[in-house]
Amino acid sequence: MQITRLKSQTPITPYAASWDAPLGFSQWDESDKIDTIRNFLLEKEEEVLKFPWHGQGRTGLGKDKVTTRYGMYHVFDFSDECPELVDLLQWMRFQWADFVKLDCTEYYPLHFTCWYNILRKGDKIDINNHTTDYRGYLSGNMHLDDYEDSKTVYEHMEMVRYLPNIKGGLTLFPGYVEHYVPVYNGDKPRVSLAFDLYIHMFGLQDHIKYLPFIDPEKFFKQND
Repeated sequence: MQITRLKSQTPITPYAASWDAPLGFSQWDESDKIDTIRNFLLEKEEEVLKFPWHGQGRTGLGKDKVTTRYGMYHVFDFSDECPELVDLLQWMRFQWADFVKLDCTEYYPLHFTCWYNILRKGDKIDINNHTTDYRGYLSGNMHLDDYEDSKTVYEHMEMVRYLPNIKGGLTLFPGYVEHYVPVYNGDKPRVSLAFDLYIHMFGLQDHIKYLPFIDPEKFFKQND
């Protein structure tokens, strides 16, 4: 896990803006498992589109996209059909633990939501963020192939980072950080995962699908 930061200079007045948004990046090297997950999710597209439309979440995507069913399904509910997802989830837990350690923040028991995106030639994702209220914690995305014609742009307080979309590439970021995907010009479907981590699920239980992500005490005890 490597961390880069969208960070302000030290303020020199009491009213100057100050911010520090970490972006963590790592890459899963299980290429065959990534291929299996990607192909599985593409085959699952028609089924997922039968879930109720939840909203476009400022992405600009329409009702014909699996993105707009976010919260109505959970990618890791499909683990029985695609066991490689079990391995991916365990790896994601390790990446989160590394991120928190490097960023010197506290380990919390977490729940998470997870959905996926399929973009085809000519599609884009408008600038958006995930969690900006008092429940906000970390969000993430992961790409399931190399997409030379695509990148994800992260913005905060007029600072910008451009990250290429590479196979197995995972990015963790505070949920308030805005991000977008410019128009995708690739010929193959661009498949990615997106997720939000929550310390508390206040007010969310009734209308979105979520699962436990990690119990740090048990996780570290099992992986000593």
